[in-house]
Amino acid sequence: MRPYLIPGLILIALTVAIHAVGTLAFLRMLVRYRPVWERHAGVLINMLTLSWVVTTLVVLHTAEIAAWAAYYHLRDLFPDFETSLYYSLCSYTTVGFGDVVLPKAWRLLGTIEALVGILMTSWSVALLVGVVTTIHQADTNRANRRLGGS
Repeated sequence: MRPYLIPGLILIALTVAIHAVGTLAFLRMLVRYRPVWERHAGVLINMLTLSWVVTTLVVLHTAEIAAWAAYYHLRDLFPDFETSLYYSLCSYTTVGFGDVVLPKAWRLLGTIEALVGILMTSWSVALLVGVVTTIHQADTNRANRRLGGS
């Protein structure tokens, strides 16, 4: 059995858990504060809302990357945490510079992280598109009401 298989599955579950808890908590906050941003709608509020969404998603992704890096560091797969974090960031984002690599017995763990990173990024894009769509629909509805439309 490969040494990375069980840790890889655990890291996948941890990554999904971080993303799920973070996005669900964030969605609850958006729903709770929706009346506020609808009442004060405008370019500034829309920009602040989208900035808040993107910042939250980046924080979530950073926590996920740090979890993988912590595992690499705890297993002494790299000489220090900074290198572990750099490798994790490159793998998760699929940049993959190749200047830092896992030991041969562990190298598939990096590809697992890359796959998970793609999935978590896609999840974040879907959430961001949903927020942009909601904002656009609210703006369109307000404009129609001002113009006397339906």
